[in-house]
Amino acid sequence: MGESKLGNGAGSWILHMAFIILISTLWGFALKEWKGVSPKTYRTVLAGIATIILSVMLVGYGTSLEN
Repeated sequence: MGESKLGNGAGSWILHMAFIILISTLWGFALKEWKGVSPKTYRTVLAGIATIILSVMLVGYGTSLEN
């Protein structure tokens, strides 16, 4: 569905899946599912979110070069 709505091939699927992961993780933080985890686990999750955001920016930039 993500590719069909955005229409830019594999890049849209990557962006769609990254958005799903980000929203579900942030929703987990909002509902306190991450309460009580170790600081190392929390830092790892935040590093993962930062990596996803960076990759979304990179894919978005790469996709813009195609046009």
